[in-house]
Amino acid sequence: AAAITPVINLPEEEVYVYTDGRLLWRAMSNVLSNAVKYALPGTRLYVDVSATQDKAIISFKNISGAQLNISAEELMERFVRGDASRSAEGSGLGLSIARSLTELQGGQFALHIDGDLFKAELVFPLLSAES
Repeated sequence: AAAITPVINLPEEEVYVYTDGRLLWRAMSNVLSNAVKYALPGTRLYVDVSATQDKAIISFKNISGAQLNISAEELMERFVRGDASRSAEGSGLGLSIARSLTELQGGQFALHIDGDLFKAELVFPLLSAES
């Protein structure tokens, strides 16, 4: 219904992290819900999973339907929306909850805004093969 096409990029090798699956899904669900509400219709939502030597990174990128005239830090504050004129329903807590749930599991949550490009990253320590 949101007219957003998902584009999912997964690495060839599986990536493992030690998290609570329910909490991880809730954090990801909040980011996805944000994209459905605020992405420009007719565009793509990129979901990328990658790994460095010691970190797993899950990133979500989309183009905002409204001008992002707010900093990433302000956007993550509780009860804040990117554009006061938005009419989408919601409490403004989704990104803040996603950050809290990610940090609760030993991860890091970051937002990056470049013009109308919105990018959220969930970063977790990579679970080694010996673990």
